[in-house]
Amino acid sequence: MRLILRSQGGNPITSSGAGVSGAEEAQVGRLVGHGVTEIAFRVPYGTHVALGELLVGVEEGTDRRFLLRVTDIRHGAESAHDDWSERLAGNMLRLDGEGKALPFHDREARLFALALAQPLGFLETAAQGGSVLRKPKTLPLHFSRVCRLQVDDLAFLHAFEQDLPIGDIRSGSDVLPYAVGVHGKWLPYHLGVFATTGMGKSNLMKRLLGSLLESRRYGVLVFDPHGEYYDGGAGLLPDGRKLQGLSQHPLAAERLAVFSCRPLAGAYNQLKISAYEIRASDVRNIFQFSNAQEEALWAVVELYGDGWLVELADKPLEEIQLDFPKKFFEGTLSVLKRRAEQILAYDVVHRDGAVTATSEVLRALDEARVVLVDTSGLYETEETLVSAILARTLFHRNKSLYKDRARFESLPPCLIALEEAQRVLVTKEGEPSIFAQIAREGRKFKTGLCAVTQQPKLIPEELLSQFNTYFILGLSDARDREIVSQSAKQDLSALGREIQTLEPGEAIVASPNVPFAVPTKVHLYEDYLARLPPSTNGGPGSRPIATPTGFY
Repeated sequence: MRLILRSQGGNPITSSGAGVSGAEEAQVGRLVGHGVTEIAFRVPYGTHVALGELLVGVEEGTDRRFLLRVTDIRHGAESAHDDWSERLAGNMLRLDGEGKALPFHDREARLFALALAQPLGFLETAAQGGSVLRKPKTLPLHFSRVCRLQVDDLAFLHAFEQDLPIGDIRSGSDVLPYAVGVHGKWLPYHLGVFATTGMGKSNLMKRLLGSLLESRRYGVLVFDPHGEYYDGGAGLLPDGRKLQGLSQHPLAAERLAVFSCRPLAGAYNQLKISAYEIRASDVRNIFQFSNAQEEALWAVVELYGDGWLVELADKPLEEIQLDFPKKFFEGTLSVLKRRAEQILAYDVVHRDGAVTATSEVLRALDEARVVLVDTSGLYETEETLVSAILARTLFHRNKSLYKDRARFESLPPCLIALEEAQRVLVTKEGEPSIFAQIAREGRKFKTGLCAVTQQPKLIPEELLSQFNTYFILGLSDARDREIVSQSAKQDLSALGREIQTLEPGEAIVASPNVPFAVPTKVHLYEDYLARLPPSTNGGPGSRPIATPTGFY
């Protein structure tokens, strides 16, 4: 990841966002102790530091600067008695009730805050110029000054590439003028977006998808079960503005391909799946089978071939039994027949083998477009079936092309984005699904997953560990925070309080290609759209993809 400097004039950055001269570097405290994994510093009375704020420890007499991240803040007081603060507060309460004020002498000298900070490393001049951040294997000198961050302190981040920005660096609650994002080459290594409801998952996803629309280098297959990505849904911002969607992006007509079963206001393609492309493994994502039923299912597929679903639904049960003489009980085959009939009754499934959106979805992904599959009009079983078929087809196609190196190298990296991912990473049988297979193998075949979930604790830890980049927004559940911390490629052990206190739109981006988990303020999607130049491609919307005759 590369973070792009956008400040002007090179002035230092203070917590209030104002610039000061280097000679007036704003001091916030003095280091008092601890070790290489945690540093404590004293903050004078009336000086404020914030949880998650980025600061620097400055050694006097040397040019070393230590990058620090505040992880906890506590009250402190100079007194010979441990209960001095409690007794003084009691006296103040009693006098308050009498309308008197307690004189408090030497308030500034006796009261202070004790802040704890995680050392992120120390800055060192690189041989080729600029600076690098070294691992925190040493300590700042005793009583080193702790100061506000300056612009040059983050210059080392230029070495980390990114081309898909989603926000800016955040220090506490203040925003610094450095862009934060990921590089598209890491998409096949999987992304996780974790947040409690209302903390900004959808906004982050729309902002990331906006960057992908602009990039023109990566394909994205995003499933939208709530209908909010297309036009923002019915929601409003606190200031009364309507939420916007991908169809309002200036590049939508050129770079966005939409497939849906429900009527949409703009151009879109009809979402249909052919019964002839449904595999037994797809059906196991939506139904549970006994051992006997599963054995019969595979036998039916082997005998009837690609048309097994239609044959099973249309043939009388007596004929099916004759095809499997004395091998399976009537009740077993009857269950399979009823389920085949149920699948063919889905609006999204077509009996004609030529009527399918799958080939057009693949073509749009090969053109490095964002493909939005709106499944908001489907039942959960239909939605799961559609997503499994499209993901399986993309993954197996890429895997089969791996032998043709020239053709494989020409494919853009692709990302499959899943809302409520915990539902589909295992099958109804409790076994890994096609999505779990992609999580394990996708990086080799240019196919990544973006798992969006409110409950990361429901995703198997072995699968969660396959995700290299985490976008962590506010998580209120302690177990969710714990499992994310344990699975991340960055050390998040000291950030539990910061994650717990994140406000909507605030995030932590943890990725193995950056030296520490980056505190981030995600751009509001509607503000991001307002800053984009007008499109020259004929206006917003999504142009339909050419489809076979009779497709609609």
